[in-house]
Amino acid sequence: MRNCKILSLVVCLLAVTALSSCSSSGNSSGTSPQSSASVFTIGTDAPLPSVVSCEITVTGVTISNGTNDIPVLTNPQVVDFAQLSGLHQLLDLNAVPTGTYTSATVTLSSPVIGFIDTTQSPPAINTINGTLSTSTVTVQFANPFVLQDNDLVGLRMEFDLRKSLATDQNGQVTGAVNPVFYMQLLAANDSNVSIDDFHAGFVGSTGSNTFTVQGPKGRQWTVETGDSTVMDDSDIPVSSYTTNTILSISGQLDPVSKGIDASEIQVVSNDDFVLGGLLTSVRPPTGAATQADLYVRYEVPDVTGISDGQIETLNLNGSEVYRIGNITLPLTTLLFNNSAMAAGQRVDVGGKLTESNGVDTLTVHRVVLRRQGQAGTWVPGSTVLNSGNEGSFQLNDDWTAGVLLPSPLTVMTTNATRFINLSGLAGLSGTQAISIRVVGFILINPSTGQPVMVAVAVEQLTD
Repeated sequence: MRNCKILSLVVCLLAVTALSSCSSSGNSSGTSPQSSASVFTIGTDAPLPSVVSCEITVTGVTISNGTNDIPVLTNPQVVDFAQLSGLHQLLDLNAVPTGTYTSATVTLSSPVIGFIDTTQSPPAINTINGTLSTSTVTVQFANPFVLQDNDLVGLRMEFDLRKSLATDQNGQVTGAVNPVFYMQLLAANDSNVSIDDFHAGFVGSTGSNTFTVQGPKGRQWTVETGDSTVMDDSDIPVSSYTTNTILSISGQLDPVSKGIDASEIQVVSNDDFVLGGLLTSVRPPTGAATQADLYVRYEVPDVTGISDGQIETLNLNGSEVYRIGNITLPLTTLLFNNSAMAAGQRVDVGGKLTESNGVDTLTVHRVVLRRQGQAGTWVPGSTVLNSGNEGSFQLNDDWTAGVLLPSPLTVMTTNATRFINLSGLAGLSGTQAISIRVVGFILINPSTGQPVMVAVAVEQLTD
């Protein structure tokens, strides 16, 4: 097993219009009832070398006003801290009283760590059951936060896997987990509390620009579209969605309606079934792929015989529809199809699931390349500046899929790439390695036949 670095979780609070009126009318006691706001929970992380999953049951998340601990997670959820890497996934929404909050507490149980074994061909997944040193972690906010009516704020909660997973003298994970968290409240318009890759099934249209979806745990959400919403499948209009349609939605929660204001919508399946995860092997390694191994991180809906944490072999014949999800970059020479697949890519696979004699068989109809996060250190002297922020650099990639990708990994940037804590591409300079995280797409460069990463965002990591 490789050395472990860092990962994080984001939990966000949404304060919206009070759910009860501040007026005394309708209040028989003559006193105003407690105003309330709403809290939504979002998860994100930054995964590690060879560690493809770190599943921990989050049994509860609360925020404290100094007197009471207010729950912001309705039901226990198994969170795979190694699946998003810099992206944010909507988990839950709850009402909380307004007031001043000073800390947050998370309770945990049952950690299971999965890692890629590349000594086997094709690579396999091994797991180790972890042991928590403590099941409850409380973090005091640097400054008290006043949650008021109509506020929209987020609680960023990062889980530091580098410090949380114990290793022996050889750098091997022992299974001991000493959970270390960092937490801070952020304004709602902060990019760290947006919603990425929220998977949900279409339920029905509710208006000319709204429809309802059903997400995890059976909760239904209203999705609102507008002129700025990017529909990644222009050939599949909302009017053609059915109850077999599964979507990936990005955007933000609306402070008034509590619906999702969608910035991007992608159809990942029209067959009522999707698998999502990491490609660990593609066969043959060059040319048109006929088989691919997918490490399953999630499935919608849950079916017997397929479970998170296992590798499923997919059969391909070239008739599948291939898409790049959430794409807003000016890619002209890099493509994604069955001849441009590679181990280390994060994908959604939609198709028809049929059962015969108790055996489920998946016929693949759609393969959607997803954004993913990779991190490590910038290679000094590797930056190439072409024009503005267009260029490239080398990344010593020690994150989740790093063991499956070239080392160092070439990262391509464009003038659409967002730089965080850096003064653009030119900020990657000097003689010292710089710790960074890159969110983008793993694609095949047709001129070299090698995987490269096309960056949506490049962030310098700081403590």
